[in-house]
Amino acid sequence: MKKENLQTMMAILFMAFLGTIIISCGDSNSTGQPPVALATPYILPSTEKITDWDEYIGRFEASERVEIKSRVNGYVESVNFKDGDFVKKGQVLFVIDQRPFYAALKQAEADKLQAEADLQRTTSDYNRVAEVQDTRAVSIEEVEQRKQLARSSEARLMAANARLTQARLDLGYTQIKAPISGKISEKFIDAGNYISGGSANATPLTIILQVSPMHFYFDASEADFFKKTQGSSVSTVSDSKKKVLVKLTNEESFNHEGYMDFVDNEIHQTTGTIRGRAVFNNEDMELESGMFGRARLFGNESEVLLIPEEVITTNQSQKIVYTVGADNSVEVKPIQLGKLYNRKYRIVLGGLTSADKVISGNLLKVRPGVKVNPEQKAFKIEPDSTSLASL
Repeated sequence: MKKENLQTMMAILFMAFLGTIIISCGDSNSTGQPPVALATPYILPSTEKITDWDEYIGRFEASERVEIKSRVNGYVESVNFKDGDFVKKGQVLFVIDQRPFYAALKQAEADKLQAEADLQRTTSDYNRVAEVQDTRAVSIEEVEQRKQLARSSEARLMAANARLTQARLDLGYTQIKAPISGKISEKFIDAGNYISGGSANATPLTIILQVSPMHFYFDASEADFFKKTQGSSVSTVSDSKKKVLVKLTNEESFNHEGYMDFVDNEIHQTTGTIRGRAVFNNEDMELESGMFGRARLFGNESEVLLIPEEVITTNQSQKIVYTVGADNSVEVKPIQLGKLYNRKYRIVLGGLTSADKVISGNLLKVRPGVKVNPEQKAFKIEPDSTSLASL
């Protein structure tokens, strides 16, 4: 009996709930009001004058690189720098045992004195016989012989002078000095070791890199090289002394300023590219040889149409934006895009005008053909300090 009462009560509750739904639906339909249009913000594309640019991936290299080797053989007596030091031109880096070279110098000085004495004696002998040649006290053959001996002594003196000069040079070479100022690598050999010098097989001792100024090398396409001659407004790698900005791989902005100083004299046949080089003073030593970066070269001033990057969506393979039509209905416009400006704005090459109302909000809710309630929002470009028309 209780079970039957429970079933009856549940049936009554269900019918009451169903009636409420029917009444609600009837009240809703009885108003006859259309659905409220979605409030949709939009912006007008901004026309701006900017300085056009090209970007290239490249790598920093030291402006000079010198591998330090000895010009003479010998035992290393001392190493006079710390690994990684900054050294100055002329600073003594290594000292080779000088004793053998000092002895060789003394021997060369003695040889010179001996040669001078021989020349003095043979010259005196020649002059003595030459004075009595007319009296026929000596034969012509003897006079000629004395003359040749004097000339031979003169040649030996010249050779002795050359050996003395070389001995002095060799003694000086025992002090291996920095040929340039820069950052030195580690020592490749310790004091007490024997090293070879004076040939292509000389023992490498260390390496010095001149890191201020620093060079930045990059490769540009043949098309980029000829842009200027073809009337393009974009900068070309062929513009020597042109301002260059670089950002490193861990940087958001182009913080390093330099200038172009070299363009190669031919286009590489295999890659179709041409090598360019920019110079950076690197006085703060922030740049290291081997670092990769992105270089920006500037061209001429041009007028472009800009929209925010976030209003752009993708429809299959097309880039599109939603716009508000004349009857406040949503329209789809395919657009052609250019470069990204200041990391947040996109240059529009085609498909839009400055009068188009580009929807900037509720992008996940709008649909083509649906009427909306458009609300214009202010849109102002934040200038990019690395791509201003004033550059």
